[in-house]
Amino acid sequence: MVRKSLWWWFLPALVIVPVAGGCSRGETEAEAVEPTAEVTTPEDDAAALDEGAATSRSLTPDELIARMEEPEVPMILDVRSPKEYAEGHIPGAVNIPYDQLPDRIGELDEYRETGLVVYCRTGRRAGIAEETLDQAGFGLVWDLQGHMVAWQAGDYPLVVPVAN
Repeated sequence: MVRKSLWWWFLPALVIVPVAGGCSRGETEAEAVEPTAEVTTPEDDAAALDEGAATSRSLTPDELIARMEEPEVPMILDVRSPKEYAEGHIPGAVNIPYDQLPDRIGELDEYRETGLVVYCRTGRRAGIAEETLDQAGFGLVWDLQGHMVAWQAGDYPLVVPVAN
């Protein structure tokens, strides 16, 4: 009887030891972990700009009005729907809806280095368009602060359909 009871004590040990031993995956020393975070400085950021990295900035409606009076007017890109554009848009704006921009980006090539001002109604679609322009290598993109909501609230010039 003593022999049988000893067997029951050793049986769990035969199962537990190989299982617990397999937990170490055969590693005997701790693995060294190298840090992977990249540290950048303002000088690095300036160098990236010098290398032609796209930059997104913002313009107030007043700043856009001032730029519209300069000889070199940046391209004004309205990324709203054609219906919204037809209901009223900023003078000189070209309409390319944000969801068509990837297919029509070639239409903007002449503005790749001179810059574009992008707007929609509130900013969501313009943000998507700005990301598309950035990925396509456009050098300078301005975001119109407040977008069309601010433009209309500020009583700035607007191209609207003529009522019959």
